[in-house]
Amino acid sequence: MLGTGAAEEFIDDAEHHNQWWSDGTSPELSQATALTPRSDFHRVLKTTNDHYTDDVENLVYAIHGQTGIGKTTLLHQFIAALLNTTDFPKQEQKHGLTSSIDPRQILYIPLEDSLYQLELTGDDIKRLNQVIDYFQTHVAPRQEKRFILLDDIQALDLDEDRKAELLDLVDENTYVFLTGNVRAQVNLSTVETADTIDEFEGPWPILPMKFIDTVQTGEGLGVDFNEEFRTQLEQFQSPDLDGPSPIKTIRTGLSGTNSETSLDTAVETLSELCFDIFDADDRDNLHDAARAYLRTGGTLYQRNDPSIKNDPSIRNDLSKSHFLLFLYKELAKYRSIQQPENLHRLSSIAATNAGEELQYTDLSEQIGVDRRTVDSYLDVLDEGIAVTESHDYSLRRYRRTRLYLRNPRHLVLLSQRQEHHGFEDYEQQDTLNYEFEYKLARTVAFDHAKRLAYNVGTTDVEYTETESGLVDYILHCNGHVLPFILSYHPHTGNAETIAEEFTPESGQHTKSDSEELQELDYQAPYRFIITDSLPKSVVESESLVIQRNDTMICHLPFWLFLLIC
Repeated sequence: MLGTGAAEEFIDDAEHHNQWWSDGTSPELSQATALTPRSDFHRVLKTTNDHYTDDVENLVYAIHGQTGIGKTTLLHQFIAALLNTTDFPKQEQKHGLTSSIDPRQILYIPLEDSLYQLELTGDDIKRLNQVIDYFQTHVAPRQEKRFILLDDIQALDLDEDRKAELLDLVDENTYVFLTGNVRAQVNLSTVETADTIDEFEGPWPILPMKFIDTVQTGEGLGVDFNEEFRTQLEQFQSPDLDGPSPIKTIRTGLSGTNSETSLDTAVETLSELCFDIFDADDRDNLHDAARAYLRTGGTLYQRNDPSIKNDPSIRNDLSKSHFLLFLYKELAKYRSIQQPENLHRLSSIAATNAGEELQYTDLSEQIGVDRRTVDSYLDVLDEGIAVTESHDYSLRRYRRTRLYLRNPRHLVLLSQRQEHHGFEDYEQQDTLNYEFEYKLARTVAFDHAKRLAYNVGTTDVEYTETESGLVDYILHCNGHVLPFILSYHPHTGNAETIAEEFTPESGQHTKSDSEELQELDYQAPYRFIITDSLPKSVVESESLVIQRNDTMICHLPFWLFLLIC
């Protein structure tokens, strides 16, 4: 019978992938630590440390994201941070967990690389159990905490029963970390026996690096942000660090959920952050960095690999290959899609139209399938955080949509050459292409609006048309409405008039799992204009807010909007 081998071969393979058992490190760890850690890494390390110091017996930490997004790198960086044989990351305030774990307490299994998917259904879990049992009885110190990291869990093709089998492998005194492509694959908290686990974390998505994280790495944007400035940004969004945290204050105020931090406070803090905390040089640097971010898409590369750094075509090919592999292999398999090329086609439509309104009937005709099938394709693209829809704020039944790619680099890679000319490279070019820059700005702003929506307690980012133009991004939470109008060159026009014409009462939102409308008192005390060029009067007054007739309008520099999301 075909197979990958006996239990001892899987154990041998595990020893190969866990060289730190004997050497204290490995080439994979060295490669991962050559990359600057992103905020996702710091969250995993901090959260795990909190549970560890609180004496939590067992933990399941779930992470999901696209192929090539950095899940494996994150796990290797996390392992390196735990080991008492390495010094990573180098930071002033170390968590108690950092550099304190014996290498033999850690088991890492890359499930796809180890070919568990070639085993018969049921045998894959059996092999995994045998490897974990060997680790627990022959490798790990008996009385110490064990860390088991299972990479690419989708290789096991888990249903609820098989998730229960996997959960049974989580012993006391064990922390398990899972990565997969979509949320449902790594979500074990729904299993009937989930009450045997002390803590579940996630599932948390890994997305392309947002603007503030890219600035904090200090790389790839062509702007020199010194260490002091980058540390300050970290403080600004974290109440756990000493000093003021204005970004946290803004997010809390925008949410409308904290009586002590009002929307008025949030808007006042936006002006303070822009004009009082940041000086003119800071504002200029952040403006330039935001434009560079549109070009780079928040991607990082290995610092010590000049072939990738100096040849953008290699980076583009890698990025596109990873995305297509994700569409054709992972998402198609996950949802049993017979024509995965249609996922590719819808992604290309999203790139070509970049947030323009589309009729579902036109999408059906172009793809050659019915509306229900189009909906299923868009659902799986959304689950994969590849393409996300924006619906009309004023409609309860959707006949049209706007599609946004979630990774700005994919907009370059999936659009026509004549559209994205000058944006093939990651460095600033002499070629001007203001139309495509606007498309990138629109896409990036939507992605960041989705992240802001999470911070203010909602999920949807909608749009609506007024007589004078579009309100691009609308966030609402139980009637608390935040409308944002994108005014980015060359599409600046009459943003203030659009802001005045917006009617929050036009919102129609149904109750959960029902067609019945919610009775909400829609309120939008402020209208926000996201702009790459502040009005002269705003700059002179050093206040982002103006009153036009009875409407309060807050002008947000594009870089500031990205920074607070």
